[in-house]
Amino acid sequence: MTLTLRIALLALVTVPAMAQAPPPVTPAAPARVKSPEVSSDNMITFRLNAPAATTVTLNGSWIGANELPMTRDANGIWSTTVGPMKPQLYGYWYMVDGVRTLDPSNSETERDGSRYNSMVMIAGPGSDPWTFKNVPHGTIDQVWYPSPVLNMDQRRMYVYLPPDYMKNPTAKYPVLYLLHGGGGDEDAWTVMGRATIILDNLIASGKAVPMIVVMPNGNAKQVVSQGFGYGPTPSLTTQVTAPPPNPASTSPNRQTAGMPSIPYEGSYPESLVKDVILFVEKTYRVYPDKAHRAIAGLSMGGSQTVMATTNNPDTFSYIGVFSSGAPVGDPTFEAQMDQIKKDGVKFYWTGTGDIDQAHDRMEALEADVKSKGIPTSYKEIPGRHYWFLWRDFLGDYAALIFKE
Repeated sequence: MTLTLRIALLALVTVPAMAQAPPPVTPAAPARVKSPEVSSDNMITFRLNAPAATTVTLNGSWIGANELPMTRDANGIWSTTVGPMKPQLYGYWYMVDGVRTLDPSNSETERDGSRYNSMVMIAGPGSDPWTFKNVPHGTIDQVWYPSPVLNMDQRRMYVYLPPDYMKNPTAKYPVLYLLHGGGGDEDAWTVMGRATIILDNLIASGKAVPMIVVMPNGNAKQVVSQGFGYGPTPSLTTQVTAPPPNPASTSPNRQTAGMPSIPYEGSYPESLVKDVILFVEKTYRVYPDKAHRAIAGLSMGGSQTVMATTNNPDTFSYIGVFSSGAPVGDPTFEAQMDQIKKDGVKFYWTGTGDIDQAHDRMEALEADVKSKGIPTSYKEIPGRHYWFLWRDFLGDYAALIFKE
């Protein structure tokens, strides 16, 4: 065999072996850590596996939970412990080198408008009303309805049907129209407010009358909540335009300014009365009269509640205003409130937190309602302008309405 032939044969044997690439190396997945971990004394430990991060902080929905520092151990696990925490439902998130992130070890999340938080609940009496229990459960319809007032062919809303609605095809029910606050949408009261769980528990315990709860989208130019569009997500600049918010706070914790004057015609509150109620009473088995209608709203939804009721004093028998206010002292408003009393409102419920930005305006509204002899009650509990208050208020209000 010639030297040239031997070299050629050697090339045929060795080249394929030399050309083979080494098998790809799959990087190890970050170790899953236990987070959050709740101890028997209600301390909560939060952990995050981020060995390459330089700074990690914890942020939460409770007072004082702002950029709480977390420390890194030798394995790259960041952690911090807070508490003891009162029984409650808390949202939280991490800031990792300036980037907001959820807790990857926790599948429980809550959606607050365009924001998503991780979620942890401390069990106990304080969170019992919205604790998921083995009781009969209602259902949620996500329905589309026309809104001529807002010049829209269809808008989406949530409708809670009580547990026996499907089982009892001849029964009729009263209706609570439940409005969210600024930044929320039709999804807010079910996710952040736990409204369906609260109603399930109240009805199962006999504390509330079985009722339908309508949770519409109070953003007048929004067809459907963010992230739920059928196709591309609606543009934030053109889709999310809520009615004017409450006036700016005059102090860190209190609002004392009067409410702005917002035209009723063509507004969302007019749409609620003329579009939403009409659709509900055509679609569901409800009592279509004032005695079987209630309304309540928080913050922006409270302002919409005030507007809807003062402009339609013959429509709702029960009114609930949470952490909002009204133009107390304005002659037009006072005349409208006199008409609400004359038309026979059964109850006007008000509530706020002790450091709520709407605290002073709610005190003023309650005093005004009481001065007119309208049946009312006022609830003030510790807390700022947040869902810690409004879940509590819904439980009290829903247990009161439709009892007369």
